Amino acid sequence: MRNEDEIKQDEGEEALQIPWYQKILAYLIYLPNITPLRVLFKSEIFPWAFLYALRKDLRITLPYALFLGYLVISVSVNLSKFSSLIDPARAFFALVNASLIFFALINIKHKEFRFLSKAFEWVFFINVALSIIQFMGLFPVDLEPFMRLFLDRFTADAEVYGGGRGVAGLFAEPSYASLSLHYYFAYFMLNRRIKPMSVMGFAAISAMIFFDIYIIRSVTGLLMIAIYLASLQKFTKLLKIGVVLGIVFYVTLYTLSKRDDVPRSVEVAVSFIKDKDYQDPMPWLLEQSGFRFVSVWAAYNYGLNHPFGSGIGNWSQASIDAMDAIGVPASAMSFFAEIAGNEYTGVRPTSFGAGLMLETGIVGLLLFLIAFFPFVSRKEMYKDTNARALMVFFLFNIFALGSIGDPIPFIFFALAYRTVVIPKEAETEIQIEATATTE
Repeated sequence: MRNEDEIKQDEGEEALQIPWYQKILAYLIYLPNITPLRVLFKSEIFPWAFLYALRKDLRITLPYALFLGYLVISVSVNLSKFSSLIDPARAFFALVNASLIFFALINIKHKEFRFLSKAFEWVFFINVALSIIQFMGLFPVDLEPFMRLFLDRFTADAEVYGGGRGVAGLFAEPSYASLSLHYYFAYFMLNRRIKPMSVMGFAAISAMIFFDIYIIRSVTGLLMIAIYLASLQKFTKLLKIGVVLGIVFYVTLYTLSKRDDVPRSVEVAVSFIKDKDYQDPMPWLLEQSGFRFVSVWAAYNYGLNHPFGSGIGNWSQASIDAMDAIGVPASAMSFFAEIAGNEYTGVRPTSFGAGLMLETGIVGLLLFLIAFFPFVSRKEMYKDTNARALMVFFLFNIFALGSIGDPIPFIFFALAYRTVVIPKEAETEIQIEATATTE
C-alpha cells in the first residue's frame, strides 16, 4: 500500500504533465502566419495564441475582464450594420487573440515555462536557418506550392518581394519576419542570460545587425535594431551613444549603398538623408510606409474625436473617414493606388493601440491601459537590460508600428515578465525540483 505522501506526489506529477495538444501549440504560437489549409482559412494571422490560452486554469484580472466586456458591447451594438457576422467576429477575435495569451503565460507552471522556452529556441533557429536557405536560393522550388497551403506568400526566391527586400522565413513577408525575429533575438538574450555588453553579447548583436541588413533587408528591421540598441542604454547616456551610433550607422549605410544589389532598408535610409527628405518628412513617410504611418496617426485622431470609436468591425469606412479628417485622402497614398485603383476599401491601423482608438475610441484604449498598467509599470522589468529591451519593443509595437491581431508582442512581454517576476506557485515547483535533484 502506498502512503499518502506518495499518492500526493503522483497527483502533483500528473498535474505537471503538459497535454500533447499544448505541446504542439507551444511551437505554433510563435508562428501566427502559419495557417492550416489556406484554402479554407483566409486570415493572415491564425488564432494559435487564443487556442493556447483556452484552459481551465486561465486567470484574468478584473480590469482585463472589463476591457473584454467593453469589446463585447462594442461589437454587439453594431451587429445590425453587417450583412455577415464574419467581419465583426474576425475584428473582435483579432483583439482577443493578441492579448488574452498574456494572462495565460504569466501564470504558467515552471515545467510548462521551460518547455515554451525550448520550443521558442527551436522556432528561432529554424527561422534563421530557413531564411538563410531562402536567401541563398537553396530551398526546393517543388516544395513551394505545398508550403503555400499553410503560409501565405511563401517563396523559395529571395527577390519575389521586390524592391531590394530579402526573405521572410516562416512569415508572410519580410516586415513581419523582421518584427518577430527581433522579439526572438531579444528573448533569446534574456533566456540565455547573455549580457549585451559582453563579448558574446556583442557578437550576437553584430550577427543580428548583419542578418537585418543582408538577409531580411526590411526597413522595419533597421528601425527595430535601432530601438533595441537604444533600449540597452541608460537615459543619461542615450544622447551621447546615439550620436556615435548615428555616425557609424550612416557610414555603414553609405558604404553599402555603393553596392549593385542594394538592400531596400539601406536604400531608404540613405535617401532620407541624401535627398534631404528630413526637411519635409510627410511625403516621404506616406511613400515609404504605405498606409502604416498615416493609418496610425489618423486612428488616434479619430479616437479622440469619437470617444466610443466606430464600433468593432466598422474599421473599413472609419479608416477612410479618419484619413480624410487629417487631410490625407486615400488617393494620395501609393499603397491604395496600387492595390485598389479608385476603390478604397480602407485598412486597419498597424498597431494595437491605434486599432482600439479607431474601433473603440479613447474609452477602449483607456480600459486597455488600465488592464496592462500593473504589468507594464513593474520596476523589475526595466532594471534587467534584456527585459527592458522587450518592454520597449512591446510599447513601440502596441502604440506605433505592429499588427493589430499579432500576439507576438504580448507573448514575449509575458515570457519576459514570467522570467523576471516568478509566480509563487512556480517558486514552489522549482524548490521541489531542486530537492528531488539533490536526493
